[in-house]
Amino acid sequence: MRLIGQSRYVTHGACRTALHLLAVAATLGVTACASGDSAAPTSPGGGSTSDIVALDVSCPASLLIGEKGPCTAVARLRSGQTPLVSFDAAWSSTRPEMVAVDAMGVVSGQSAGQAVVSASYRGREATAPILVTAEDALRIRAAADQGDFRPGTTVTMWLQGYYSVASAETGRLRLRISDEAGTITTTPPLTVAKGGDFFLLSSTFVVPQSSVQVCRTAILEVGSATIAEPTSNASGLWCISVRR
Repeated sequence: MRLIGQSRYVTHGACRTALHLLAVAATLGVTACASGDSAAPTSPGGGSTSDIVALDVSCPASLLIGEKGPCTAVARLRSGQTPLVSFDAAWSSTRPEMVAVDAMGVVSGQSAGQAVVSASYRGREATAPILVTAEDALRIRAAADQGDFRPGTTVTMWLQGYYSVASAETGRLRLRISDEAGTITTTPPLTVAKGGDFFLLSSTFVVPQSSVQVCRTAILEVGSATIAEPTSNASGLWCISVRR
């Protein structure tokens, strides 16, 4: 963890690992609920191999170098149930030097190219292709806020995701806080090396008296190019309305 002024950057170590596990757990929960009936799938328990009709695997279609994401394995039973079996399946990758996969089905982009990830469970197997791209990019995964967003109050906004630098040896990563009038504050830039990794950015600031809403944006500068994400509030991660 690196602390610069009022800005916090996390790009490695125990904090990153914990956040990865929380993000994976949350994603698995959403995927599990979406894959079956209205209730979350349950464990197949002591059902026999013959009860399993098929195994379905879902993985991110693409990853940046350094990016992680969850794969899920769902068993389709003769009873019609679709239990989540990701943690009981055996996972493998045809090209681990491009896409690595761990025992829980979490994949990570290692180098540019394509690999096929496989899951095996009680005699059934399913696969999913994953493309790893080397590019200058930002992918936002989550956001958080703290404080009473009223004019004149001190609040904190966080933004987390993955960055990737491909066209230069280094890039510069920062967080910009803005409102309708323009930039409120920008964190000091963090120099990041070629490749990719997880990031967590935060800024503590005073809400201007005239602000209607305040927005957070991760900025990645690589050479003369500037990448900003998110660019809209469609995901609900970008802006917070100011209360009056």
